[in-house]
Amino acid sequence: MAKTRLKLLLAVLIWGASFAFTKQALAEVSPPALVLARCGLGSLFMLGLARTPGLFRGLDAKAWLQLAAISLSGVVGQQTIQACALRHTSANHAGWILAATPIAVALAMALFFGERMGRRSWHGLGLGAAGTLLVVLSSQRVAGGGLIPTGWGDFLVLLSCCNWALYVIMMDRWLKSRSQRDVTVMSMVTGLAVMAAATLAGGQWHELMRVSAKGWASLGLLSSGLGYLFWNAGVEELGPSAAAAFLYLEPVAALAAGRLMLGEAVAATAVLGGALILTGVYWVNAGRRLPSAPEEAA
Repeated sequence: MAKTRLKLLLAVLIWGASFAFTKQALAEVSPPALVLARCGLGSLFMLGLARTPGLFRGLDAKAWLQLAAISLSGVVGQQTIQACALRHTSANHAGWILAATPIAVALAMALFFGERMGRRSWHGLGLGAAGTLLVVLSSQRVAGGGLIPTGWGDFLVLLSCCNWALYVIMMDRWLKSRSQRDVTVMSMVTGLAVMAAATLAGGQWHELMRVSAKGWASLGLLSSGLGYLFWNAGVEELGPSAAAAFLYLEPVAALAAGRLMLGEAVAATAVLGGALILTGVYWVNAGRRLPSAPEEAA
């Protein structure tokens, strides 16, 4: 049990720190090149640890379409949106706003799948919305007092919350004959194929030939494969509801990494907004079954 909790803790720490690593890598490459590198590194890592031979064997046309949708949403779409967002906002803001993703998931389940939300859950939704607004409205400064304009980037982070809610629901309801681990590996490899074709056509793959040693260190450390595998292994052993408690640490890890690596100042209004978001998430999720997929893809 201790090893399971360690896996979940490492997953959220990797995801939290990945915001700062992403911002560092984006100083040298464009979002498509970054996503290509992440999918490539993630696929190599995950295939090296995959336990199931013939991962794609036996998929019919419907399963292929479902796998394509999962990959385009949770791998290609999520990583591209977040890479674009982090060009225009801080790791601090991104971490706090993305913490509200479970609220988006709960709202989507209520609106489209008839899942009931009690009064406490609706109050939690309101708290989360208020906290998100506080984060968006708070100023973000870096070492030396420089101000980072965050409005457009924060909007894209909010968009990624909605996209991730779609991914979580698809992972929970599709390809049930396959394990979470196998679907995660297949979706990452599919994402690599999509990004390889896109960057070959657009020419962005050339950017990876000019990346510095520091840039490759950032690209390597933010490989999403490790976080995905730790998370899904923990969820399978501990269950989604118990695992969800560890996600409260992710924005704290993002805040710490932004401060230590990028010199981002910690604004009191953003911290207050983050506290409201986490309280809202707790109220929304209390007593409900959570779809068993990770909350963050960066």
